[in-house]
Amino acid sequence: MSLKPLITRTVHYFYYFLFLCYFFIQLFPGRPHVVKLLETLQEWLVSMPLDKIPYDAILDLVNNKMRISGIYLTNHVEWVGCQGSRAQLRGYPCSLWKLFHSLTVQAAAQPNALANTEFEGDALATLKTMRGYIREFFGCRECAQHFEAMAKESMDSVKTADEAVLWLWRKHNLVNKRLAGAPSEDPESPKVEWPTPELCSACHEEINGLHNWNEKEVLVFLKRHYGAQEISLKYADPISDHREAEDGKSDNLHTKEPGGGADAGHNNKPHDQMNVGPGFMNKLLQKPIEQEKPSEQKVGGRMSVSFLGLGFSNIDMSLCVVLYVTSCLFLMIMYFFFRVRSKRWKIRYNRPYV
Repeated sequence: MSLKPLITRTVHYFYYFLFLCYFFIQLFPGRPHVVKLLETLQEWLVSMPLDKIPYDAILDLVNNKMRISGIYLTNHVEWVGCQGSRAQLRGYPCSLWKLFHSLTVQAAAQPNALANTEFEGDALATLKTMRGYIREFFGCRECAQHFEAMAKESMDSVKTADEAVLWLWRKHNLVNKRLAGAPSEDPESPKVEWPTPELCSACHEEINGLHNWNEKEVLVFLKRHYGAQEISLKYADPISDHREAEDGKSDNLHTKEPGGGADAGHNNKPHDQMNVGPGFMNKLLQKPIEQEKPSEQKVGGRMSVSFLGLGFSNIDMSLCVVLYVTSCLFLMIMYFFFRVRSKRWKIRYNRPYV
């Protein structure tokens, strides 16, 4: 939500961000305070006139809302399951893969999580969301185009939630194969077909001397590896939650196994349904992959400054209103005081002539 997004300036992206908040509330196996943050943002943004407020102004308000509520993510980045040997390796792309692997597994494990929405019973729900997120927010445009090409090629063939889990696994292995040996590869975590025999020997088999995947066993492994039961609480103990704002601890995805998934689970409870109309995602996915023009970005930035003034929180605005009202009352009192005094002066010195 806050790391390396494609910076854009159109309201379209905030509507999509609003949808992501709603979707993650239903399936995201994160810490309770992170889910609560998503709930707060989703409920608050629903009431905002997003089509009338500049993008930067909305972004500023979201940051203030997060800070004032006390349930916000820190700016400090400290990867756990995706820590690379160097700062520029693994990190965000790795965590994004793990996040959506976890979401596909959660969707398969909880088929009723998206009940009463346009995604009810849709096996492609999580994959569509990932596709839209990468299209709208992922900073690497070349990567987004590659993923879009893979999605157009075969994503529509997915018919069940289990097939969605396996589809994402296959595409992840294809990406690893394509990027093996590239400068972005971490030498300490080489891009190989996963899971390796050391992690899942039953996932590999040999037929006529050729390697073959036992996808039935792969599915069992993926559901176990990215399932809520494998989420470690080591980096999410309640004592450290309060200190995150001062200590800079981040909300990273990790599991008990090396390179694993998410850090804290929660039971998905019924939430108030956001008004996601029919075809909402389809309309979002029709937008071509492109980057906003610099001129449009600058215009949006100027509009936001003149609209609300960047850096002002709700408390600041409240104080301004109180000072404004107090000043108005003081001026009114002074006006009536001098007016009454002026009338007395006229009565005293303007005596009629006899």
